[in-house]
Amino acid sequence: MYFCNMVQNMSEEEMSLLSRAERYCANEEQCRTSVRKKLCDWGAPLDLSGKIITRLVDQGFIDERRYARAYVSSKLRNQKWGRLKVIYQLRAKQVPPKFITEALSEISDEEYHQIMLDVANTKWQTYDPAEAHAKRRSKLITFMASRGYESPEIQEMLNEHFATEAE
Repeated sequence: MYFCNMVQNMSEEEMSLLSRAERYCANEEQCRTSVRKKLCDWGAPLDLSGKIITRLVDQGFIDERRYARAYVSSKLRNQKWGRLKVIYQLRAKQVPPKFITEALSEISDEEYHQIMLDVANTKWQTYDPAEAHAKRRSKLITFMASRGYESPEIQEMLNEHFATEAE
């Protein structure tokens, strides 16, 4: 009943913002923070933004659990980011930690390690073979850490797959 009253009491400009926000959320998964920023960019007052976001959540346009799942899947599988970078970015978007944990648990350790190995192998091929093996390993460690992979897992992968100079 509240939302019916809310819509009835909205100006044409406010209805336009609601409609734009619905399209924005229908086009691609969004979190509250992203929608709030977009509404601000569109010139929506803070109090109206809150009402619109509440409506979008209640209507299922915004679901932070669903958003976390989509984000984790996209960033790990497509962008090849490590867990740390994904966690950091989702925290910056104020996604609840329990949703982050749930979403990350849907990626198996085997799949994660294979993604990590694929990234490392691809990067390794770009290094000059004439360069010292230790120097290339050091560069790879730095690169993998910048992609958000965990130090112990990087070391384990290096020891298994890049331990000695290939002949």
